[in-house]
Amino acid sequence: MRPPEPSVLLDEQDFEEIDRLLESLGADEGLRLDGAQGLLTAIIVGPLPVGPEHWLPVILGGEPLGAPSPRLQRLLDLLLRLQGNIAHGLDLNNYDPIFAEHESGGEHSIDASGWCQGFSLGVDLNAETWEQRMQEDRSLLDLLAPVVALGVDDGVFAEVRNHEQQPLSERERDLVVAQLGSILTDVRQYWQEHPPEDSAPAGATLH
Repeated sequence: MRPPEPSVLLDEQDFEEIDRLLESLGADEGLRLDGAQGLLTAIIVGPLPVGPEHWLPVILGGEPLGAPSPRLQRLLDLLLRLQGNIAHGLDLNNYDPIFAEHESGGEHSIDASGWCQGFSLGVDLNAETWEQRMQEDRSLLDLLAPVVALGVDDGVFAEVRNHEQQPLSERERDLVVAQLGSILTDVRQYWQEHPPEDSAPAGATLH
C-alpha cells in the first residue's frame, strides 16, 4: 500500500491553523478541530459521499458561506487535506483521533465530546440511510455501539443510543479510544460490503 501523498500529510502547524480558522470563521455553534475530524470521519466511514457544499456549513455552525474569501478557501483546502488524511489513516490502520485535552491538578485527561458531536453531525448528513439500516440490521448498531457509548456522557447520539446505557468507566473509555480506529474501519467495511439500495439525499436530518 502506498504511503499518503505529501499534499495529504498534515503537521502540527496545519492543525493549529485549521483550529484558528474555525474559531474565527465559524459561529458560536461551529465545530473546532476535534469536531471537524469527527464529522469528516463519519462521512468517510458512512454509506454515501457528502460534498463540502453540505458539510462545510455544518462545521461552521450553520453559517451561510457567502462570497468566497481567501481565508475560507484556505480553510476548505486544509479540511479537504484533513479528509484525505483521515482516509489514509484508516487505510493504514493508523487512525489518530483528535480529542481535546485537559490538565487539572497534575492529572491529564482527554475529552471526546467534541469529536463525538462532530461524528454525530456527520451521521446526520446521511441520517435517513443510517437510521433505516440500523433499524433493519442490528449488526450495524452493534458495530457503532462503542462509539455511541463514548458520547453518552455528553448527550450525543440521543436518537440511536439506549437511554438506559450507563456511562463508560474510565477503563472502558480508554479501551474504546484505543480501539477506535479498528471500530471505524469495521463500520466503513460494513457499508462497502452492504451499500445502501435507496440513496437518501445528503443533508437530510434525523426526525
